[in-house]
Amino acid sequence: MKRTAAITGLCLVLATALVSPCGWAQSKKDPLTEQQIEEVREAGDQPLARVRLFVGYVDQRAKDIHSINADPIAQNKSVRIHNLLEEFTRLCDDLQDNMDNFDEQHADLRKVLKEIIDKTTEWTTILNEPKPSGQYDFARKTALDSNQSAHETATKMLDDETKYIAEQKKEAKEREKEEQKR
Repeated sequence: MKRTAAITGLCLVLATALVSPCGWAQSKKDPLTEQQIEEVREAGDQPLARVRLFVGYVDQRAKDIHSINADPIAQNKSVRIHNLLEEFTRLCDDLQDNMDNFDEQHADLRKVLKEIIDKTTEWTTILNEPKPSGQYDFARKTALDSNQSAHETATKMLDDETKYIAEQKKEAKEREKEEQKR
């Protein structure tokens, strides 16, 4: 009887652990360091600063991919490239989330959007540098898709913001003329 209860209890514990989202599931480590997280917090609602931080973080991952790929004696090259590609994707997605959030607020991001358009072109070249490998080809495709999406988003946002700012300037001039007439 005791043995049956112990086995049943053990089965329940194992079943709970397997079903539980925090069980033995692989957790995705945040690609940002504690210092970088603090930098993002400090940038808070400063659109230009916050987006520039993410551009820098994504750019650093791209440079790391380039460096590891170019190093002929790098240890665990495929694993490191895979991990960097995944980090690149997550950070690129975070960059786009920030761009979207600040776009809704009509924050003037034109300067950084031009930079993103240039950088995403550069990043595409870097992401395609490593030789094909089953260990990271899917991660590379995902990174390339995220990068392409960031490029398209930045291009559209730049166009939209340029039009919006021009309209705002035109409206301000018209209001100024109206006030001068009074």
